[in-house]
This record gives sequence, C-alpha cells and structure tokens, in this order.
Amino acid sequence: MTVGDLAERFPVTRPAISQHLGVLRSSGLVEFRKEGRERHYRSSPGGLAEVVDWLAHFDAFWTDRLASLRRYLEDEG
Repeated sequence: MTVGDLAERFPVTRPAISQHLGVLRSSGLVEFRKEGRERHYRSSPGGLAEVVDWLAHFDAFWTDRLASLRRYLEDEG
C-alpha cells in the first residue's frame, strides 16, 4: 500500500503515517519498493523473529512454573 492508501484508513495525517512507517521500517517490520514517485509498503513479519525468540524464553519459564503450581495444588487438594 502507498502512504496515501494507508492515510485513508486512519484518522491521522500523511506525514504521521510516514513517520510511523519510518519506525516500522527501521525495526524491520515493513519493507517498501519504489514505483515512480510512490513507495509501496508491505508488512515484513520476519522482523518479529527477535521478539518471538525473546518471548520463547519466558514462555518456557512460565510453562514450567505453572505446571509446578498445578502439581502442588493437585497434591494439596
């Protein structure tokens, strides 16, 4: 989508959309290609890989802790 296409969908200005896209692009969450004077943006979910890896650690931690709590409560009940 172009900046204009995106701006039509949100109650913010085109410059605000451009700023948001800049942040998303620097984070690796969107990519763009130029066609003439326009840039066409698309999502790039691969940019979330670092977040997914970081969250995996906490998922394992809480899964183990909650399983231990369940066993404890079952033994006490």
